[in-house]
Amino acid sequence: MKALVFPGQGAQYLGMGESFYEEFPEAKQIFSIAEGVVGIDLAKVCFQGPPEELKKTNIQQLAILVVTVAGLEVLKKRMNILKEISYLSGLSLGEYTCLYPAEVLAWEELVYLVKERALAMEEASLENPSSMLAVIGMKEEDLRKKEGELGFYIANINSPHQVVISLSKENKERVKRELKNLGARIVELAVSGGFHSPFMESARKRLEKVIENLKFKNAKIPIVSNFTATSHYHAWELKRNLLNQLVSPVMWRRCVEFMVEKGVTTFVEIGPSKILRGLIRKISPQSKVINFESAKDYSQLEKEA
Repeated sequence: MKALVFPGQGAQYLGMGESFYEEFPEAKQIFSIAEGVVGIDLAKVCFQGPPEELKKTNIQQLAILVVTVAGLEVLKKRMNILKEISYLSGLSLGEYTCLYPAEVLAWEELVYLVKERALAMEEASLENPSSMLAVIGMKEEDLRKKEGELGFYIANINSPHQVVISLSKENKERVKRELKNLGARIVELAVSGGFHSPFMESARKRLEKVIENLKFKNAKIPIVSNFTATSHYHAWELKRNLLNQLVSPVMWRRCVEFMVEKGVTTFVEIGPSKILRGLIRKISPQSKVINFESAKDYSQLEKEA
């Protein structure tokens, strides 16, 4: 049994998606349609930068989305990959990507939704100056004991030994110091705000209006939600989960465990970087993970097929 998984923010790098764009006409078409919706030269940003532009939330989310779906479109058209997929899931932004292969939204609608999501999150970050820290080497239950005391929010449960927290900028140095004293390694994430936490409540409210105006269809392939760590296909559940994801922890570890329990043995990660591969291997070492990140990966996938 196979699942398709898609990356979130932080997976971007200069040059991502260029080989898709140059070698596959269907990938180029995905870029072209997206650029028409948002009025941004996404190909130029992805391939040439500047890097500072690619770090902006409102550009970064669209860039990762378009590169991921360009790769997906190649596998849809040339290998009919969706016929063998039992579940779809993704990390944060990646859960939104699922709406396209599940035929919940058309490509143009998804691009518009992600554009609005990114703008809403950017605005909320300005209203609530906040940031995110990856805490490595500390168990989730131990962090939960410190959550109220130190004043942070658990934002991502990525693997057995990696949890991401959101916190106010003014509280950042104190929390870093306290957690280091407890033996944790801290990595500050290059994001504009404290996502997946109450800092994003205004973004949730803004996006709710956007989502209500879009006609979601029931998913053709079940989507495993970051919010519930179980699968859903009803349109109303998908809407609820995507909104709640903004202000609640991303339970990626549990999403993977759920799919493995349901019989998934192979994960196909489409999109830039190999972040999910690393996390899945820590969560479920026995699972196979195949990556489709650039055109050179295509021949390997053909062999797998």
